[in-house]
Amino acid sequence: MRKGFLIVLMVALVAAIAAPAMAGTDITGFYRAKGYVSNIKNYTSANYVNPTPADNSSTNSYVEQRLRLKFSTGEENVKAVLFLEQDMMWGDSSGQPGTRNQGGAIQGDSINLEAKNAFLWFKLPNTSADFTVGLQNVSDPYRGVFMGGADMSGALATFKFAPLSFRVGGFTPWERDTNQADDSQIFIAEAKISPVKDLNVGLNFYFLRDGADSLGASSGETSTSTAGFLGGVQVVPGVSKIYMPGVNFDFNAGVAKISGFGFVQFGDRTFDNTAIPKTKFGGYAADLRVDANVGPASVFLEGMYTSGDKPGTTDKIEGVVVAEDFKIFSSATQPTSFDMQILGPNGDDINTSRNLTYTSNNNRAAGGYAMNGVRLGATFLAAGASMKLGDKMTGKVGVGYLRANQLAPVALSATNLDKSKKMGTEVNANVNYNIMKGLDFGLYGAYAWLGDAYKVSGSPTPDNLYDAHFRLNYAF
Repeated sequence: MRKGFLIVLMVALVAAIAAPAMAGTDITGFYRAKGYVSNIKNYTSANYVNPTPADNSSTNSYVEQRLRLKFSTGEENVKAVLFLEQDMMWGDSSGQPGTRNQGGAIQGDSINLEAKNAFLWFKLPNTSADFTVGLQNVSDPYRGVFMGGADMSGALATFKFAPLSFRVGGFTPWERDTNQADDSQIFIAEAKISPVKDLNVGLNFYFLRDGADSLGASSGETSTSTAGFLGGVQVVPGVSKIYMPGVNFDFNAGVAKISGFGFVQFGDRTFDNTAIPKTKFGGYAADLRVDANVGPASVFLEGMYTSGDKPGTTDKIEGVVVAEDFKIFSSATQPTSFDMQILGPNGDDINTSRNLTYTSNNNRAAGGYAMNGVRLGATFLAAGASMKLGDKMTGKVGVGYLRANQLAPVALSATNLDKSKKMGTEVNANVNYNIMKGLDFGLYGAYAWLGDAYKVSGSPTPDNLYDAHFRLNYAF
């Protein structure tokens, strides 16, 4: 009895001592589980441009989960932040010594905790300026078409000089060799102004420099292969410089909110071997979206256009270059604002983002990214409506259409994209129920009719695609 009392007393004393230190500490995050039945979703090869299911393709069924924890500690004007993530599929493996996205099999016991962000935020007293320094999450003002939710190391500052507000920063996605100028670096400068009531306009300029030994190489990689740009230019040492001016806006018109963006890219790839001519960059993208309340429903209509590489061109990249083309940010340039499940990735995805186009530039490279791939560009149209179905229930329906903007220069595996640009049409719907504060359960379904781009002459007509899943989510 005395021993038990002493243990309780010790715990109480530790809690009392730690309480002041924990007073400025916040823990937020979410737990999410999703269970799939689908002929396109596949956890074991989850994230890349989908090779179309063959005729009578088999059905995949599995459950995946994600836990994210964000620890923030400090005072009013300074905070240190650590953001952790753990992903797995139920029953995938156990006892893994440092393998990410696994550990859901019997016994568990895997080292699979990821550090997503680790940074310091502070605000200069008596000023409007604040700074974020370290490994942080950064998105562009273009709905993530160039980079969205990218985790990268660097420094970012925001400040105001009325009537303008600014965001400027510099980041090093890849350092590579510390004794060579072969880094990947990105610098951003954004200014935002409200010229009239209810109108916000952003003026932006990005600069990307990549000095990799081979364009698109990961840390420490080198290459002298002849794969090259669009299969035509040898990959040799050189430097790429891309300049990207752009504008974004949003306007509250009362009955509707209108928003959009546009940007262009120019620059070149200069090779150390002067016998190889420069490769020019010339991509562009634009987007327009309308959100409105129609009766009890919230509806949206959106269209996006990204330029593609013209077949037969080897000295100019006219498709939009996105961060993933340089292997800078994986899974960070996805067209998620359309809220599709099959045509494109969904912002709610865990690890399963297996879609007809995985990146906003419709890059058909293996893995969905690589400078040496084929950027076909995309015209993406989508509409949706959501509304309350009760005190704790909401419903949503959506439809989307996807086509390539350029034909592929050569036949691509399991596609007819060298002869047709029509990729597919999707319908989807979901119902969500709020069980209690922060805890929601939803049922989701989507079906996509494949376009002529997947009807290969002499091969069986592939199955249309479907996805049905449940979602359990607790946000805290």
